[in-house]
Amino acid sequence: MYRIGSFNCHNMGGKTTGAKIDKIVQIIKKEQFDIIALQEVFCPFLSANGGVITADDRQYPLSDILKKLKEVNKNWMGYFAAPEQVRDAKEGYVFIWNNNRVHLPKVKLSDGTERVFYPRIYNQYKLAETKKHILGKDKDGKLKVGGLVRNPLYARFVPNGQEKMEFRLINTHIRFSQNKNLDSDNTDAEKVSLGDIAMRRNEYNVLTDNIYPKIATQIYGSQDAGGLGSFFTIMIGDYNLNLDRPWTKGLPHIPDSRNEISIVRNLKKWTVNEKMQLVTFQEGLTTLKRITPENEKDYEQEQKYSNNFDHSTYDINRFNRKGIKVVTKKIDAVRKYNNNDFVAYRKNISDHIPICLEFENNSNEIKINENIINKMISNESNEIRRTNTLEEMFKKKNGFDTETN
Repeated sequence: MYRIGSFNCHNMGGKTTGAKIDKIVQIIKKEQFDIIALQEVFCPFLSANGGVITADDRQYPLSDILKKLKEVNKNWMGYFAAPEQVRDAKEGYVFIWNNNRVHLPKVKLSDGTERVFYPRIYNQYKLAETKKHILGKDKDGKLKVGGLVRNPLYARFVPNGQEKMEFRLINTHIRFSQNKNLDSDNTDAEKVSLGDIAMRRNEYNVLTDNIYPKIATQIYGSQDAGGLGSFFTIMIGDYNLNLDRPWTKGLPHIPDSRNEISIVRNLKKWTVNEKMQLVTFQEGLTTLKRITPENEKDYEQEQKYSNNFDHSTYDINRFNRKGIKVVTKKIDAVRKYNNNDFVAYRKNISDHIPICLEFENNSNEIKINENIINKMISNESNEIRRTNTLEEMFKKKNGFDTETN
């Protein structure tokens, strides 16, 4: 089994305290993540090796996290990158991984040297005019038009001993808000910038309609199109949007958590005709409300959470086709790592709790009738809607915890 985590660390930067760093390290160790994607990380300095995190104090707090992880296992590695943004803040992403379990792909060049495929900000995509909107103004005061305020961080990881298999991870953080005073239903990019919620939904559509399919079908070097089924692409991070569920009624939600996309690509000597069904998972609440020590007792446990913002998205056709068992769930970090103290956790650690995607190869392929899934998704019963994802069917079949870890 592989455990892939995601955690919005909430403004982790130069002023981050040692206590917060210790808690993040504790979570990574105890949850036994093989890879973890971090969002809301601020690091204005990079090492001489690009975004590779080193022991250089100028990379604090990232260097401290890695140093503490290496105290037990010296094979932890990390990478930081920040996308070009409209605003000046150097907010970026981080991947941290256990090199004993997975490694970055390498290719041997003609001169005998090796080239490593390091994580990188993904900006190689084209958009139709209908998907573009005003992001803001650049440093010269000119309007900047595009699809995403923050382009995602893309990384490839190869499980050790399984060189033909690959995780392709898209670490994303959809922008929370902009232009709240504008009409959220106005999608005319040439006249106005989108409203707050419409902008988030537009970013989600760009990620799922444009970026994910391109990454999932990309062929590198000596790879062949016949091996596409062994490349597992997962988008994971803070979407700032809820799944449309009865318990998130009235909150900003994903436009459609089940997108069907037809892909036809000419790849070297092969033509790939593929139908993707991108489904977004993880329906537990993951953001903490602003509460005080005085009124905390007035809230029940689940009432102390506000939104279901942290998710994973992937093509269920490809995952199911290979007989994969997978589940995404939130980690009850407040209870497990902070004595159930919501006020202190939100103040000192983050306003999010982490999530984890568990990925396991099964000896016997699990087959689920697609017609059953379609019937469940079209049924309006709330009870049926609670079981409308492939992951939840896996949970019922295989005894996974349905809510938290």
